[in-house]
Order: sequence, then C-alpha cells, then structure tokens
Amino acid sequence: MIRIIVDKLGSGHDDIFLKIDNLPIYTKTGDSYYLLDFLEISDEELKNNNVKDGQFLNYATTKLIDYWNSRIGQAEKGTEIFLPFDFQDEYIGGLLLIETSLGFKTKVVYSDKVHSYEVNKSVFDKVVSDRQIEFLDEEKAEWLISHDQIFNGLEWSKDELKE
Repeated sequence: MIRIIVDKLGSGHDDIFLKIDNLPIYTKTGDSYYLLDFLEISDEELKNNNVKDGQFLNYATTKLIDYWNSRIGQAEKGTEIFLPFDFQDEYIGGLLLIETSLGFKTKVVYSDKVHSYEVNKSVFDKVVSDRQIEFLDEEKAEWLISHDQIFNGLEWSKDELKE
C-alpha cells in the first residue's frame, strides 16, 4: 500500500510523507514548496474552492493524488509512470511504476536533470522526453504493489486529508 500523509504543522518544506507499507516498509519525507506551482493551482482556484489558509497543503495533496490516479489510469502494461512527490530546488523525486499483470513494480527515484521550480504538470512529460531523462534509483529496494493496494492507499490518504 502507498499512502501520503501531511504534516499539519509543516512549514512548506519537508512536510509531506510518502509511506510504502509493503516489505521492506519505507518512509520518505518530501518537500511541498513547489507543489502548488507544479499542479498549477492558482490563488483564484483556492479562493473559488473556499480553501482556508491552513488547508492549502491538504487541498494540493488531494490534487496530487488525483493527478497520480489519472496517470496510473492511463498506464499501459510495461510502460513507466513517474509520480512526482518530492519537489526540491535541486531535483524532483517520486515513484517510478511499471504496470505488470501482477500489479505495479515500484521504485523510489529522482532526477537532478529537472528542477521542481522549472516544471508544472502541463509540461513535465515533454521536459522529461526532450531531455531524455532517465530517473536514478534513490533506494535499492523495489516493491510489487497490487492495483488494489495502490488505489486503496491513495483513497485512504484522500479521506485523511478531508479531516
């Protein structure tokens, strides 16, 4: 299972957590500083959706999960899907999934050839393609996570973000 948890007392840095509950259990702290920019969330959108000051990160993280679900839903067997999570100045990190008949082969990866401040969801895939970016393993571990485990964990995360 994959879950995203928000540090409600976070400061905009190191305040979202990625948890992989399959063995070996793994937790990563991510930086959300460029998250709203990446997702193209404007002040107007926040205002129109009545998002209160203390709820910006929950709102954006919910939108990130929706973005992930969209990317996963468009996956074709054998193709790589990158799910961004860690939006740093120096790099962008996340999960690299490859769909198989048993689920998703999952790795934690990053690239320092693309920086979080220079991309958003509309141009990300083009930048990765144009620069011929190959993501580097951040961890040696690899997980096989079933479709149900992926979607159940992400739905659990969205439910928690509503509170």
